[in-house]
Amino acid sequence: MMSLPLYRSRVTQSFHRLSTLGPPLAFVMVSLSWSIAMLLYTNFILTPELDLPEETFLLPLALGLAAIGRDASEGLLPVLLTRPLRRSTYVLSHWAALGTVGSVWALLHLLLQWGLISASTPHPPLTLEVLYNALSRVSLCFGMAATLVCFSTRLPAWGNVLLWGVLYFIAERVLPGLGKDESARFAFTVRQYLLGLLMPELDFRRTFAATPISWLRLTTYFSNVSLLLLLGIHIFNQREVSYASR
Repeated sequence: MMSLPLYRSRVTQSFHRLSTLGPPLAFVMVSLSWSIAMLLYTNFILTPELDLPEETFLLPLALGLAAIGRDASEGLLPVLLTRPLRRSTYVLSHWAALGTVGSVWALLHLLLQWGLISASTPHPPLTLEVLYNALSRVSLCFGMAATLVCFSTRLPAWGNVLLWGVLYFIAERVLPGLGKDESARFAFTVRQYLLGLLMPELDFRRTFAATPISWLRLTTYFSNVSLLLLLGIHIFNQREVSYASR
C-alpha cells in the first residue's frame, strides 16, 4: 500500500521545485525546437515523426534526482520515518509519484509532438499508434521509476542516477564490444537483461496487436518492475536511519 498524502506531496513538489521542473521542461522545449528547425530548414518537405517511447528515458532519469537518496542527504528521511509510516509504503509512494510525474511530462511531450505533426502534414499519425506510443511511454516511466527508487534506497543524493548511467554505459558500450568475440557471446544476453532492468518498458503495439497477445512481454515487464520494488523495499528495510545520518 502507498500513502496518499506522501504521494500527493511528492507530485506537487515536482512541479514547484526548480530542480525537478527545469530538466524535463528543457527536454520538451529542446525536442520541439529541433523538430521546428527541421521543418523550417527543409521548407516543410520533411515532417517530424513521433519519438519512440524509449527515447524519452531522459525524463524519468532527470526526475529521479529527487528520490529517496535526496531525502536522506537533506536530513528529511529520519523525520519522515518517525511517523506511523511503513518503509514499504514510503518506497511505493516514491515510486508511484515518480512514475506519475514522469508520465505527465512524457504525455505532454507526445501531445505537443502530435500537434506539431498534425499542423504540418495532411496525414497525421493514426490515433491507435498515438495511443500505443502513449501507453508505452507511461510503462517506461513507471518502469524506470522502479529502477531509480530501488537504487536510491541505498545510495545518497544523486547516486541512483550515477549508478544508472554507469550500468547503461556498460550495457551500450562495453558489452557489445565483448560480444564480438566468439567466446563471449553471452555478453549480448547479459546486455539484454541489463537493459530490461534499467529501462523496463512494455511495447503495447507489439504486445496487444499480436495474435495471440504476447503474454511473455506482459509477464516480463511486470516481473521486472515487481522484482525491483521488492528488492528496493528489502534494502530499505535493512537500512539504519538516524538523525546523524546524512
